[in-house]
Amino acid sequence: MRLILLLSVGCVLLVSLPAHAALKGVAHYERGNYARARRVLEQELRSPKLTEEERIKARLYLAASLHALDAKEAASVQLEELVLTAPNLEVDPVLFPPSFVELAGSIRQRVEDERKRVDAERQRVEAERLAREEAERLAREQAARPPPPPVAPQPVEPVPAEQETGSLRLRPEVFGFVAPLGGRSFGVGGGLTFGFGGLEAGARVLLGEDLGVGAEVGMLLGSGSVQPRLGLRGTFVPGQPSYGGGAVVGLRLRPVSRLTLLVDVGAEYFSAPSGYRPFVLTSSAGIGFDLF
Repeated sequence: MRLILLLSVGCVLLVSLPAHAALKGVAHYERGNYARARRVLEQELRSPKLTEEERIKARLYLAASLHALDAKEAASVQLEELVLTAPNLEVDPVLFPPSFVELAGSIRQRVEDERKRVDAERQRVEAERLAREEAERLAREQAARPPPPPVAPQPVEPVPAEQETGSLRLRPEVFGFVAPLGGRSFGVGGGLTFGFGGLEAGARVLLGEDLGVGAEVGMLLGSGSVQPRLGLRGTFVPGQPSYGGGAVVGLRLRPVSRLTLLVDVGAEYFSAPSGYRPFVLTSSAGIGFDLF
């Protein structure tokens, strides 16, 4: 039985680690002479005549001998060397005890983890070096470029008319008017309008055949330079028992800042005509200037 076992072990060794010469230390290990195997294998490893395969085999059995002698640290050193020199070597669990196979596996894992860590650190250092070189190159290119031409100051644009309608304003106005329907006069007039946003309120005086005094409230639609206007108007004629009121529609045109062109058409009903018809249609056109 012992002979058969030894023959089987020899066949496995021939398959897993081919050797070109017999290693005496291996034979001592197989007989259980671990101390003797350690001394002989250490001597054989110092021999320059060993092939690479024989050297790997001798180091493996030396590690196993040290492990059997409870020299775990020395065995770990030999196993680490094996992982570095023969990374594909697998420790056969048929030839070696489970505790040694487990130690060899943990050593292999530790060495591989360390190798990965070193590779990752090397890649990080290389990436930082490349980034630093790229930054230095860009800085040199930037320094070599001529300075850009000075930028001319941009002119300050006037505030658009649509933005001005959101503020308070006081506007004196002059206009000409005509009453083509129901009235008997034409002439000129003046007024004063107070505005805030789209709301307006004002007073006006009409100088025609008869003096007229009136008041208006209105609303501007939109916020551009052309604004439609809707409002209500009341008119009183001093010296005659005549007063009336009605609606007015018109436009406010703002060609330039603060200047306003006035166009209105109003329709009013009077309570006591006295020379007027009950319904009067009046059109007017003029100009106004915002004081603020």
